[in-house]
Amino acid sequence: MTNSAKVAGLYRYPVQSVQGEELPALTFGPKGIQGDRAFAIADLELGVVAHVSRAKKQYRDMFSWRARYLAEPQAGIDLPLVELDFGDGTILNNDDTALDKAISDRLGMDAAFVRNDGKRVPLLFEHSPCHLLTSATLKRLKQHHAAGEFVPARFRPNIFLDCGEVVGFVEQDWLGHKLSLGGVSFDINDVCKRCALTTRAITSPTLGDLPSDPGILQAATLLNKTVAGVYGSVIGAGVVKIGDAVSIGG
Repeated sequence: MTNSAKVAGLYRYPVQSVQGEELPALTFGPKGIQGDRAFAIADLELGVVAHVSRAKKQYRDMFSWRARYLAEPQAGIDLPLVELDFGDGTILNNDDTALDKAISDRLGMDAAFVRNDGKRVPLLFEHSPCHLLTSATLKRLKQHHAAGEFVPARFRPNIFLDCGEVVGFVEQDWLGHKLSLGGVSFDINDVCKRCALTTRAITSPTLGDLPSDPGILQAATLLNKTVAGVYGSVIGAGVVKIGDAVSIGG
């Protein structure tokens, strides 16, 4: 196990399958990050949450949209407004009556912006309150597929850890252990198996255009049975900040 990792990226995703926010600090409660994946796009034709990893091609444009909260979510009160940026010059908040039509028009189907709470469409299962990924894993995958753009955005972690020059699937050594970051403790309890979402094209102001690339998933499949990263449950709530170092316990 390596204890040399430090926090290099913190991410919250207000809307399932939509790009989220990169933040300098995140507060973790017993159930994870307040507001993470609290909303979703409902496919009203199928009665399900639209998820970019599914085969339905209309969903794929969602991965280049961006969502952010207009205020910081707080425990015990209703979530603040979400701003949805479609990347084509249109930006709407989730209290705008034009939002559902804007989503439907872009996806070419009957769709709606909903709470990801199972009330309007079945809840999309979320495995764990926190997903952690290291630079060591991305470097190992890059060794197999040198032309691939192995960036955190393709893998959607909540916490991205810089391991310096270390290369390999180091997160899996943490399974069954307690991991502390800043003021938060996690029980590292499972691996993260990857799906087609990692291969989708992305367009963003910070990354530019990343093409569709099946080689991303192929590398994870061939090298590590689709595994890249781990899941952790919060066992000690608090705040994680960029630069916080990893401490691994029993």
